[in-house]
Amino acid sequence: MTLDEVRSNIDRVDKEIKALFKERMELADNVAKVKAETNDEIFKPDREIAIIDNLTGDVDDNIKKEYIALIKRIMEISRKYQYGRTLELRGGLDIRYISNVSEIKKAAMVKSELYICNMMSKDDVVTVDTFDEVADLIENGEVDAGIGILEDVSVKASDELHFILVNRDLYINRCDLIESGGVKRKVVMFSKDLYVDEKHNRMKIMFVCHNKSGALASILSMISDYGVNLTEIHSSPNQKAEWNYEFFVEIEANFLKQETKALIFQLMNETEQFKILGSYTCTGDV
Repeated sequence: MTLDEVRSNIDRVDKEIKALFKERMELADNVAKVKAETNDEIFKPDREIAIIDNLTGDVDDNIKKEYIALIKRIMEISRKYQYGRTLELRGGLDIRYISNVSEIKKAAMVKSELYICNMMSKDDVVTVDTFDEVADLIENGEVDAGIGILEDVSVKASDELHFILVNRDLYINRCDLIESGGVKRKVVMFSKDLYVDEKHNRMKIMFVCHNKSGALASILSMISDYGVNLTEIHSSPNQKAEWNYEFFVEIEANFLKQETKALIFQLMNETEQFKILGSYTCTGDV
């Protein structure tokens, strides 16, 4: 068989795959309609494992891993579609947020970072020793927000600030890129409310993967499937589980868009832990 003949057969097979893919997505739509009505889960790992085992029993070992990879990818794409359709049919996400941010009259900062404060007058900033104390002041209503250095870009991120965002139920609502001493820093303002605006171009999220092979790769592939760009990612040991990590990710997205909501919906259901840490415009972008 010549190369041209092989390519002709490949084209034929690809067209057959395309037709079968369309049919499978129609079936996925039917599944989404049923699950939207019954409130059933979309992601069922045990069922997917059973399907893979059933389909691969008669596949030669020299192509079995490739076939398994193909099946998993088809399932991932099907789930993506189902999450979007199910969310649409159910009428949206049950996540509380505000559309109008309150005026910030007084804020709190760790005293060692006061030098970089340009979001408001330093006279209106209470200084303390730790981010936990900043969170206490916000929680007690003594200040309206906190301000802190989230990251020295390309150098390090603040685990302490990320920790209180996750564990004290706080949200970033502003992010400025400020250059100081030759280092560009992300300085953020955060408060007790998730504020969302149509002009926002960034979201900060935290997730913990299930502790299994390929879990992180699957999550990153999922984010990519939605056409969302990652602008930052770093990890920190998860204090609630050994040998697992919290991943802190900034994505280039707006929460009000339906595709973003579908991504968040899928992440909420396919990670061990998940939390939105903020929505904001990252000013200072080049």
